[in-house]
Amino acid sequence: MAKQATAKATKPAFKPTKRERVPLKIRARKTWQRVVVRTPKNPHHTFRLTRPRMYIGTDDVKAAWRLQLDSWRFIRGHKRTLLGLGLLYAVIAYVLVGGVSQIDYVAFKDASMQVVDGDLGALGQAGSLFLSALTGNLSSPPTDVQQFMSAVLMILFWLSIVWAARMLTANKEIRIRDALYNSGSPIIPMLVVLSVITVQLIPGALGVFAYSAALNGGFIDGGVESMSFAFAAVLLCLLSLYFMVSSLTALIVVTLPGVYPWQALRDARGLVMNRRWGIVLRVLALAVHVVIEWGVVLIPVFLLDNWLRFDWLPLVPIAVQALIGMTLVYTSVYVYKLYRSLL
Repeated sequence: MAKQATAKATKPAFKPTKRERVPLKIRARKTWQRVVVRTPKNPHHTFRLTRPRMYIGTDDVKAAWRLQLDSWRFIRGHKRTLLGLGLLYAVIAYVLVGGVSQIDYVAFKDASMQVVDGDLGALGQAGSLFLSALTGNLSSPPTDVQQFMSAVLMILFWLSIVWAARMLTANKEIRIRDALYNSGSPIIPMLVVLSVITVQLIPGALGVFAYSAALNGGFIDGGVESMSFAFAAVLLCLLSLYFMVSSLTALIVVTLPGVYPWQALRDARGLVMNRRWGIVLRVLALAVHVVIEWGVVLIPVFLLDNWLRFDWLPLVPIAVQALIGMTLVYTSVYVYKLYRSLL
């Protein structure tokens, strides 16, 4: 009996087994389920009708004019930090990437003076120069290195301005260097979200490519065929827009400390649920507002430059570069305020 008790005591309680390796398909399925998990705040599934009893109703986002007014008040209240970031971006972008050259602008202005003539006069020339500035024809086409540097600077200063807006909203005293030094941590999660947005652009790009290829290749003969191809292209573009609204909101969510890309995408889907068209309309209002501001500033600058006739004074390049920095600040603050109105 003693030997049996000793044998039972020395026998291990359990036999260790090797950890079974989970197949890649199951791991991918679990990862996707974490992204599309349904909660009371995020019950929506793509291409499925969500019943009203499954989600919690919230107030609508702010009106576009209120967002614009709040953004300008916020920039004016913290102009030293925010405008300083915009000015720093404009200077660095001009040095590293380039901008409107005074020589190219003078040549383009002389060419436009020969084209625009008649009753409009100087106003018509200023209008043509303004349209050229909006389309980017005033500056030479950037190289691949310049495009890469421009994208990197845009991402870094976007993160800096959003970080500064969050700290200033919390009534914390910060400086420009604080925003530059402390805002770069979410750059990799933001790149992941940007890659998701790139994938979401594929349906719209395919629709536009198919329509242009059919139109240029002569496959479209009648009006019905042209309307059918155009309707299909518009539907694919709307599909990309539907996906991108939540992902663009995730660009703000992912800047929060400790938030991972898939978590940001999941939270953004819950924030934009039943609000997508409202967000799209407010983004369109932002674009219209920016174009109007550029016109209000640049057209008088063109008229003043035409009146002064000083080819050595880079008045227009300085104004364009300052507007680029100001547009980045205003757009970042506007989008952050839009995100705050969704909470």
